[in-house]
Amino acid sequence: MHNKRASCQQGFTLIEAMIVIAIVAIVLSLAVPSFNDFFEKNRLKRAAEEVYGLITKARAEAVIRSVDMRVDVDAGTWCLGYEERPSPFDPPCNCANANSCTVDVAGTPVTQVVSGADFSGVTITESFAGVTFFDTVKGTAGNGTVSLSAADWDLDVVVSNMGRVRICAPSSSQSTMGYRACP
Repeated sequence: MHNKRASCQQGFTLIEAMIVIAIVAIVLSLAVPSFNDFFEKNRLKRAAEEVYGLITKARAEAVIRSVDMRVDVDAGTWCLGYEERPSPFDPPCNCANANSCTVDVAGTPVTQVVSGADFSGVTITESFAGVTFFDTVKGTAGNGTVSLSAADWDLDVVVSNMGRVRICAPSSSQSTMGYRACP
């Protein structure tokens, strides 16, 4: 007298559960490095786009307001800011001082800064000698590059003599980040 109901199996066995856990662990160990790469590349792209946006905005402000705008770059503290400066001898704006890198907008000073504090793991170097000016009429500037790096990835924000600002990848192997290789 065998009871069919009693022999019916319910749930998972311990071996089945261990096999599922092992498979999940293998899949996760393969996926985690890809996620780290994804986050590093995304952080680098956001930083490059913020730098690009700040420099482009400084150029537009120079032309619209008919006032020289100076972009100050401090690679040591990973900070960029721009401000209205009629003289190249004025001291650069200081990101540590909240009132330093400001532009007057309808009578209110507005801070214009990109800081590395928002982009952990991203480092910068620059070839501007710390400063570049945008001309009031044509938007032209002194050429230079702000290079950004995160882990194995690099991007450059390049400013030409004509004031054109672009983002490019310094090597063609990295152009897969969505940016063309730098010439």
